[in-house]
Amino acid sequence: MWGLFGHIGSGGTVKDVTLEEVKIESNNDMSAVGGVAGRSYGTLENCSVSGSVSGSGIAGGVVGYQSDGFLTGCSSSATVNAGGVAGGVAGLTDSGATLTACYATGDVTLESINSGGNFVGGVVGSNTSCTLKACYAWGSVTGSGSGTIYVGGVTGTNDEGTLTACYHANGTVSGPAGTTGGVAGRNYKFFNDPVITACYWGSNPDTGIGYNEGGSTTIETTKVTDGDWLDAVAQMNTALNESGWQYELTGALPTLKKQ
Repeated sequence: MWGLFGHIGSGGTVKDVTLEEVKIESNNDMSAVGGVAGRSYGTLENCSVSGSVSGSGIAGGVVGYQSDGFLTGCSSSATVNAGGVAGGVAGLTDSGATLTACYATGDVTLESINSGGNFVGGVVGSNTSCTLKACYAWGSVTGSGSGTIYVGGVTGTNDEGTLTACYHANGTVSGPAGTTGGVAGRNYKFFNDPVITACYWGSNPDTGIGYNEGGSTTIETTKVTDGDWLDAVAQMNTALNESGWQYELTGALPTLKKQ
């Protein structure tokens, strides 16, 4: 595992770390690469990364692989490139991890080298049974190469996960037709319904979900077509009631403030 920390255990906590102009690379297809941590089962809080993060396997701007645990107030302006799973903040999240008030502003690119499923998202590449709340991405998200490629402005795939008040804007979201969405490339149910509430996008895809197999799930994705985010901010803040975070619109795009 590659990062400032290769592995963070379930009892580990990393706070207030700022990494500037990093250059982290791995050509190991089985690796997880991130600016702060390659693999984490613990808590990351108020960590930020700039520079570049790339790997043949899984790559994320802050953490490559997050299982369980928490990411709160973490951000990345790093460019992220991977051959399997790529995310602006986290490459892959599973087992009940919670991401709150995390965002990415760098471009995220997947150049797939695998024949199976491959995922790229502005915030998270692949989200399985995890919660993303008040997270957003501003960079371009691009997927190309071999296999089946899922591209999403927020997450490449939302597999039984929960997305609340998340959005993508500014950069483009580009990938294969039918598996590319402004919010999620795929929304998928194994046993439990995934849920998407008050999520928005303002970039080029016509649909919020590229490929939907989410059962009877709640899906609330809306495109902001005129550049006016006032209504989106109101709806997202309603969904975030009592969460401790709210969006504010002091410039062209919403940013977060802690209550």
